[in-house]
Amino acid sequence: MKIELDSENSASNKIISYSDDSFTLKHKVIESNLVISKDQLIENWSVNSYKDLALQHMDKVIAWQPEVILLGIGNDSAYQNYELLSHLTSKNIGFEIMNTGAACRSYNLLIDEGRNVVACLFLASN
Repeated sequence: MKIELDSENSASNKIISYSDDSFTLKHKVIESNLVISKDQLIENWSVNSYKDLALQHMDKVIAWQPEVILLGIGNDSAYQNYELLSHLTSKNIGFEIMNTGAACRSYNLLIDEGRNVVACLFLASN
């Protein structure tokens, strides 16, 4: 689904579109789970499933010092990770879990607002 037209002034790591098996950025199609912020990108993230996500996987993401972390969990919408929520809350980092489409849209909106957001996105096909 295409979610926004790209412009010359937009962030370099803006999500242009997504599908069940890929994400499209300005000049790149990514066919793997990823972690994305305005200025940084981790392709082929070593976590195969959001259900396998543990605190140690988030160390690099937390080092980016985001205000909020969005977790896009494919087509699911009923999942909680209380250990991660508690850990991030203790560091004053917001944490939201949603389906990947909603996470992509929310990420773009927050980037447009100038917020320091990181999205950890899992493909629906995984």
